[in-house]
Amino acid sequence: MKMKWTKLLLLAMAACAWLLCTGIDAQAQMVSWSEQSYDALVPASSSRTIPAGTVITARNWRKYKDFMPVGMQELWAGKFFWRLPANAEMAVGKTTSTPLPRIYQEDTEKYSSQVKLVKNSNGGYNISGYVAGAPFPHPSGPAAGDEIMYNEYYAYIPYLITTYSKLGFTMDRFGNKYVNEVREVNFKVKHLSDPGKPVNIPGTGNVFLTQNNVIMEPEQSKYINSLQIFHNNPADLPESYVFLPSLRRSIRLTTAARCSPLVGSDYTQDDERSMNLQPPIFQARFLGFKKILVGYPVKGYTNKANYYKPLYFPGPEAVIWQVRPVAVLDIRRVPALRAGYCYGSRMAFIDEQTWQPIWMDLYDSGMHLWKIGPSIYRPMPIPGTNGDVCTGAGGPGDGIYTFWDVQNDHLTLDIQSGGEINQNAGRFDNYVRWGTPGGMDEIMQ
Repeated sequence: MKMKWTKLLLLAMAACAWLLCTGIDAQAQMVSWSEQSYDALVPASSSRTIPAGTVITARNWRKYKDFMPVGMQELWAGKFFWRLPANAEMAVGKTTSTPLPRIYQEDTEKYSSQVKLVKNSNGGYNISGYVAGAPFPHPSGPAAGDEIMYNEYYAYIPYLITTYSKLGFTMDRFGNKYVNEVREVNFKVKHLSDPGKPVNIPGTGNVFLTQNNVIMEPEQSKYINSLQIFHNNPADLPESYVFLPSLRRSIRLTTAARCSPLVGSDYTQDDERSMNLQPPIFQARFLGFKKILVGYPVKGYTNKANYYKPLYFPGPEAVIWQVRPVAVLDIRRVPALRAGYCYGSRMAFIDEQTWQPIWMDLYDSGMHLWKIGPSIYRPMPIPGTNGDVCTGAGGPGDGIYTFWDVQNDHLTLDIQSGGEINQNAGRFDNYVRWGTPGGMDEIMQ
């Protein structure tokens, strides 16, 4: 009998050691997708709000949880390794307006009446008649979710935008960090609403948008370069390229690699800009307009001392929160293309005023919460518009972009600054150099 209990004790000790060695948090538990959790969020039509000056803490956060995406609630609840500490605070400020650029508004009024959704053979929707501006300024009906998904896809992005991430890193639960500096240069060459630019830039073929990320530090990763090219037909999967310094040439990746890591981060190819989706191959179910807490960076956001460790959640010196109306979408691959895709559901929170994504709750194929991803950005002035501003959230803009992988205890923090738009980014105004595979070969010159 003594031998039996000794074996059981040894097995129990071995199990505990396995939990520690494999990095599994004994307190962690799987969180399953629940429509009820999102339905419980405060409707945008409600008079309920959080007064400016409120400070949310570990003691009172449940009082305000109906203004929080599920992922934010879980960070406060402490079910995962990534959890907010006992001294964490969220400072709530006054809700402000983020006006869209004047030309974008005019294009919306001019062209939106001719835009239509057309059902495709996969069960999603193609778009017809789109020129510029927001295609569906007043989404409604059974396809409202798909209309909002297209509004996000065609949300305002300038012709040229560049930022520099000097403070970004990936980290595991043991504090092991891989720090890098990344230059991002993006071009939008179709459906423009920018002063001094035509709607479509001549000589760019069927390209709609390009996204170029170049690692500048550390030395062992320097010049690794990722380029995505989106076609004018949103049904076409993007072309993805990577430049490998060891080979001194670029390689085209398979279009099926939408779930592959983006330059070694917790982001996938479909996660850049917070949401890099092809609307015709996804279905978006609209769960309503809700009021949630949205973060805005303040002066101290570039100082990592102003973040709560170990998850690097921004404190009041880095971010002020405000209550804003957002569209809540349950986005999934169309059934015919769902097999093998990484995410079972992307719960997307899209700002009602700007149509920009501001938060993602990502669920795995088994519908368990996998990643939590806020996009905390600040408006960026558009040159030549006499003070008009854009949200800068269209990817990228100055601000804080984070993904907490709550299943694998991993995170990616991207703090972007020094953003420049259009003529202010003139030294990067070379589409061939920064927007084409051939240009990648010049990175080491």
